[in-house]
Amino acid sequence: MRKFLISAEQILTFICLMLYSGTPLDAFLTDGFTVREGDRTIFRLLYTFTYIVTLSLIALRWKKVTYVFRRDKFIWILIGVCALSSFWSSDPDTTIRRVIALVGTSMFGLYLASRYTLKEQLKLYAYMFGISAVMCFLFAIFIPQFGVDFGATTSWRGIYQTKNVLGKRFVLSETIFLFLAITTKENRWFSWLGYIASGVLVLLSKSTTSLGNFIIITVAFLIYYRILHLKYKVMIPIVTLLATFGIAFYTWFLSQADTILGSVGKDTTLTGRSDLWPAVLDMIAKKPWLGYGYGAFWEENGESSIVIQTVQWNAPNAHNGFLDLWLGLGLLGVLVFLIGFVINLLRSIYLIRWNQTFANLWLLLYLTYIIISNLTETTLLEQNSLEWILYVSAILSSKLPARANL
Repeated sequence: MRKFLISAEQILTFICLMLYSGTPLDAFLTDGFTVREGDRTIFRLLYTFTYIVTLSLIALRWKKVTYVFRRDKFIWILIGVCALSSFWSSDPDTTIRRVIALVGTSMFGLYLASRYTLKEQLKLYAYMFGISAVMCFLFAIFIPQFGVDFGATTSWRGIYQTKNVLGKRFVLSETIFLFLAITTKENRWFSWLGYIASGVLVLLSKSTTSLGNFIIITVAFLIYYRILHLKYKVMIPIVTLLATFGIAFYTWFLSQADTILGSVGKDTTLTGRSDLWPAVLDMIAKKPWLGYGYGAFWEENGESSIVIQTVQWNAPNAHNGFLDLWLGLGLLGVLVFLIGFVINLLRSIYLIRWNQTFANLWLLLYLTYIIISNLTETTLLEQNSLEWILYVSAILSSKLPARANL
């Protein structure tokens, strides 16, 4: 009976992860994304289901959950700021609803850290992305009207709404598979296969940003894994050389941006972002300290209408997680997030220098992913977001005893 209950719990956990990551359901409800806005009621019900499941599972082991909850205070302070922002929000009802969803999402990250070792978590993520990858290939090959975007350039979107979502999702998949392939011997062939499949899907998505992030994550992890534990007199020159090369390449890329991006059908406006970001900064300047309230700015007919009129396209967000954080919570929220983020980043580097622990190496890699992915997209502090779940679980898992993550 006990084995049955454990298996049932793992299946429920896996289902919840799939819901947060993305399923083919959206494609079917919108007839292959031809309907601009499908009925979201079913998704609200499904997410509510995940919150109920999470709270029920947490209640079964509340003592362990309480212990893990106390390992990091900045996550919960930040969520507290989100809740308080309902008092000054431009749309209090929306803020309250989204804060409730954010709390439910964060609780699932807390549950993962308290219930599963980090290795078990990563295996769950890997199996989930493995199934997602198979579904993406099947959709694109056998249901191309759903899985392929026949726009200006034919690109894959798989089970997701756009090519950019596909690209973003499998950069995260790559991060997980690469980490497992190099740090664990168990089923290493599966991890490398997942890494290769993730790269193929990123290429087929034709998302330039995702391809760049894929390369950066791969290089960054190899540096972390091979260089950070070296002696300072060796590490510092190598890091300096790599940083110099990176700056030189970036400078060259900027000077040749018109030629490079033009050759692949892109332009230097980064699909409208260079027009969008100044307009967003203008709105931030109007409420710099507290922002417009969590999740309130981009509501239809809200303050975002000014930005949309300026840029002349229907931007769903700032396409930059840090700018969206500033819009929602002001400088107060940005500082709370950055303090917690930097403390965990420096802590992970320090502990890796002394002892290359599994949890801290993963935390450093994932924090790198968070920085890179939020430069041109928004995945930071979002309700019902897989990225936020992994952020919470990665930080909390890194602060548990080493034996609890093996």
